[in-house]
Amino acid sequence: MKKIISFVAAGVIASAMDISTLLNAVKKIPDTKIDFANVKEMKANKKEVVSAMYPKVTILANAVHYSNPYNLRPMPPTESHKIAMKGGGYWFSQNIQRIGFEASVPLFIKSIYDNKKKIQHLLNAVKYKAKLNLLQRQAMLITYVSSLNYLYDLKKALLQKQKSIQETRNAIAVGVKVGRIPEFKLLRLDDALNQIKIKVKEIDINIQKTKADIYKLTMINIDSPVEFHIVRSINQKEFYALKPLNEQLKASNYSIKAAKDSFWPKVVVKIEGMRNFGRAYDNNKQLALNFASAGIYVSWDIFDKKSNAQIQKAKIQAFKSSLMIQKTLKDLKAAVNQIRENLKEIKSSITLAKESLQLKKELLKSAKKAFELNTMTVDEYLQYEDDVAMAKANLASLEAKKYALFANLAFIYGNNFERIFK
Repeated sequence: MKKIISFVAAGVIASAMDISTLLNAVKKIPDTKIDFANVKEMKANKKEVVSAMYPKVTILANAVHYSNPYNLRPMPPTESHKIAMKGGGYWFSQNIQRIGFEASVPLFIKSIYDNKKKIQHLLNAVKYKAKLNLLQRQAMLITYVSSLNYLYDLKKALLQKQKSIQETRNAIAVGVKVGRIPEFKLLRLDDALNQIKIKVKEIDINIQKTKADIYKLTMINIDSPVEFHIVRSINQKEFYALKPLNEQLKASNYSIKAAKDSFWPKVVVKIEGMRNFGRAYDNNKQLALNFASAGIYVSWDIFDKKSNAQIQKAKIQAFKSSLMIQKTLKDLKAAVNQIRENLKEIKSSITLAKESLQLKKELLKSAKKAFELNTMTVDEYLQYEDDVAMAKANLASLEAKKYALFANLAFIYGNNFERIFK
């Protein structure tokens, strides 16, 4: 009864963690959050560029002392005559305080519009890159989980081998005791059992290392194998890794345009309003005068060698982006071809490995009987035990490689891992 309860409890623990939970957990680790924080930062950069299209209003205030009396506002001749008739109080003072505002509205600055389009493509590139990094981590997770399952299967195969050898040892121990079977065979089996224990310890170390790798990607501690299967085929429309690169290339082309925009004239409307305070230099009368202006300002850089250098730099960057797309496309095509060929070979090998495992199990049954009847040497018998364990390990290894290759192919094409693996 206790064994049944323990078995059920182990089953509950094993099924408590599924691959969907782990894949979703990858989205919540700091590494992924940093990528999506970069997206938010780029959105803020876009707002900063777009804001240059809106009016800018500045509040101004100052207090200035002049070595000679300075006008609070321009004085036409007619006003000068009127002040003289009133006995003075000219709009000049050595100490002037000002308070007011300054507003500017861009009417035409071509670089703003090209930079807006450039930043949009950069934002798209960052978004694609964030998702690409997430998919890469999820592909790594599938690889680690596949490796973990393989290690558990390998350990299970060794423990089954240990159990089988132990049963054989128990069977011949009686024959050794009565002198019918040489004690050497018993000692040889004991040594084989010890070797298995050593290998199991080594596997346990590798299991802990793989669990640590999984924790880095999910912040979840795994206590058992995570069974999962491929439930959907891969959508193989386009290479996802090219998307951020294409957006980067488009952004580089707009960088060239933005650099060339420096040779276009810039048209800005400026409005200024001030209230100036001071004492008249001739009779010390307190003055408070308003002054405002509004105008259209045009500036045109007809020669700027620095702009030529910026254009060349932008062209080089666009050329490098184009080459990077070509290189990535070449590498991805080679990787896809290799993965497809490997998957084809592995699927065929899995079928053969399953057939081989069944045959070796049947051979082991015969070998155990022959050894117990003292018609087979201990080394010959142990070889059959090794063959079965190796066949199980080989099958588990092929399955793990299949899942890892499938995950890499899904990553290359930017597929949703939660949709493919269940």
